[in-house]
Amino acid sequence: MTHEYIEESGLRLGFPAGAVFRFQDLAGYRALCGQSLKEMDFAWRHETTLYLLEIRDYRNLAQALYRDDLVPSIKGDAPYRFLQLVDKVTDSVLMLLALRANTRRSQALRDGLPDFAKSRIRLRLIIALGLPANLNIHLGALRHTVNSRLKGRIALADIDAISVLDYDRLCEKAPLLGIDCEPIADTRNA
Repeated sequence: MTHEYIEESGLRLGFPAGAVFRFQDLAGYRALCGQSLKEMDFAWRHETTLYLLEIRDYRNLAQALYRDDLVPSIKGDAPYRFLQLVDKVTDSVLMLLALRANTRRSQALRDGLPDFAKSRIRLRLIIALGLPANLNIHLGALRHTVNSRLKGRIALADIDAISVLDYDRLCEKAPLLGIDCEPIADTRNA
């Protein structure tokens, strides 16, 4: 299988040629993104599933990252990095549901999409994070909190849960997802 390779956020990803798209490349999305509409980074078809992937690299932030920067506490407001993930998932699923509903605004999105993304197809959502070593232990708490916050929203699209994993786990699972994945060596600290 031929792959299209993209380097982003500390990963080199290979997607099946002709079976990948990015919302950010669609004129219909660009017309709406200035109106607080967010998107997940990549979408591709593998077998009978449409995968959406958001990747975030927090490994080399100038300011140290702590658990409370990602995972909401029981009291207080959710941190903005958490809310960014919630918005990206919510808006991406909303765009796909609008396509299925054939709304007037979704027509501009539909025009740029490959055929496989226009049909009713099983959806699976993945968030992959490049985390500093001290935060990997909190990945389970983040996974639980993201899924709890979005449970009703993703249920409307027949999605059971969102996979939240680190870069190593994404690269381990990549063959099952129909993609290639490898971390890019960080030359800044070499």
